Amino acid sequence: MTNVFLGTNLRLIRLFHGLSLADLGDRVGVSKQFLSRVEAGGESVTAQLEMAMVEQLQVLPEFFYTLDPDPISDEQCHFRRQLTTKVALRQIGRARGEMLKRLVSVLDKHVDLPVYRMHAAEVTSHETIERGAEQFRARFGLGAGPLSNVTRIAENAGAVVAKFDGLAQEIDAVSFATKRPVIALNATGRSSCRERFGIAHELGHLALHIGVLTGDRLTESQANRFASSLLLPRSSFGSECRLGLRGGRLNWSGLSELKLRWGTSKKAILFRGHQLGQFSEDQVRTGYIYLKRHGEALEESEDHRIPHEEPEVLQEGLKVMREQLGIRVSAIARQMGVQPALLDLIVKRPEEALGTNVVPLFGSKDAGL
Repeated sequence: MTNVFLGTNLRLIRLFHGLSLADLGDRVGVSKQFLSRVEAGGESVTAQLEMAMVEQLQVLPEFFYTLDPDPISDEQCHFRRQLTTKVALRQIGRARGEMLKRLVSVLDKHVDLPVYRMHAAEVTSHETIERGAEQFRARFGLGAGPLSNVTRIAENAGAVVAKFDGLAQEIDAVSFATKRPVIALNATGRSSCRERFGIAHELGHLALHIGVLTGDRLTESQANRFASSLLLPRSSFGSECRLGLRGGRLNWSGLSELKLRWGTSKKAILFRGHQLGQFSEDQVRTGYIYLKRHGEALEESEDHRIPHEEPEVLQEGLKVMREQLGIRVSAIARQMGVQPALLDLIVKRPEEALGTNVVPLFGSKDAGL
């Protein structure tokens, strides 16, 4: 800890709650200009103001005086988002992910989490990205068929996945390439297909963009290529996707069958089929128009038939801390410098686990996927 009030920590927790300077100023009785100077380190904070901020922001006083031992640079932060997403919404998403990262850091001190096993992949061409995804499958013994649980695979690779309420609609996911990578998913209104692709996209960033500032059209397209290659490998899907054609026309019953088998959207299947030379540009364009006209641009008719995957590492790790180590939620919150109520905004309670053909995470480190 330091004896200096850290304005950067105030900004982090303010953004975590989605508050503007004016919003917080109204709640604690000061102007937004004054708070801006506090965050920049140009104003001191009275004890009365500090306690008002503690109450409004659900932290402990020491939160404002504790340096982050593992700060995140812009090059370590990756978004799956629309390119037009407003900066303010990205800042809120990043703050939410940063607080999740701090919780994971506490967890990592007490619990033996899966070893991080992501390897860097070349990004020099479409071919090297394809090979990077194929090497990922080979490294974890995933074969060439559909992936039954992408969330479990990411967590077995050493990342921690969590679902968040409160992220902007335009943001599907945000990830941090820290020593313990974190992937925060938008929990609001996403289909399982969209979540699976979002995780694969973030794995692409972690493999392809070490030390690279992302968010532009090129890096997003590279991460999308990795995700498509990982979820729909050319060695097997390349021939199967012909089921989506009947003569020279799209076969929608076949596309639906492919979607249910591979766990990706019909739009993603069309996109991948075009990458692999199976669907023409005109066929893909026709398919996109059809989906939009039938109200399936964002939510497809089969989505409800593909169950959501639930992250496990965070919940299981907290369970180990509570039941085996005797560390309660209040103690975890205290280590983070926050009030226990704030943890409820970070840790989303999962639904009852569904059946899967992959093994549990908290067994042997040598367990397969």
